[in-house]
Amino acid sequence: MEITIWADFVCPFCYIGQTHLERAMANFAHADEITIEHKSFELMPGAKYDPSKNFYEAFADLKGTTVEQAVQMNEQVIQMATATGLNFNFSDMKMADTMPAHRVFQYAKTQGRDGEYFKAFYTAYFEDGALISDEDTIISLSKLVGLDGDKVREILASEDQFQAEATADIFRAGEVGVQGVPFFVFNNKYAVQGAQPVEVFQQVLDRVYAEEQET
Repeated sequence: MEITIWADFVCPFCYIGQTHLERAMANFAHADEITIEHKSFELMPGAKYDPSKNFYEAFADLKGTTVEQAVQMNEQVIQMATATGLNFNFSDMKMADTMPAHRVFQYAKTQGRDGEYFKAFYTAYFEDGALISDEDTIISLSKLVGLDGDKVREILASEDQFQAEATADIFRAGEVGVQGVPFFVFNNKYAVQGAQPVEVFQQVLDRVYAEEQET
């Protein structure tokens, strides 16, 4: 079974949704037959880090809301994360342009490290308060998952290495009708959008596997 996931490192529902999928897979007897491919997506194109603003202030500016509304909008996200066992730290979270990290992610895919790469950046952004658009941070996290730090530095310095691959993922998302992330596609046939409960992913896994066995 093949699962394709469009996601962004700063998408809370992507982190929650992937955690739910992994838990469903843990209860799936044929999990060792599943291959997962991640694809790049920009949730907040144009987002930039402003050290003079905390996350809620930056989020409010980006969304055109008040800080109070930004806090309220993310309260439900915190509750969902906590219920999933994740510790989202919005107080230290930093708004970031994710394209540099996505370009390096495309390199990580060539090294078979895309899954580990996404998890490392999720944890760094949502739990550790890391600035994931920072060059040194990207290099450090990349090395943590086994990538060549010198190669990563070269990619970031080039400003265009692996840009075409990241852009192609985003373009493909539009072709298949992705309007929000996370977006999961099972065997290029069934689509699941959003941070669905573990039970939903279990049902999809069972259904897709059963149909594959029939054919």
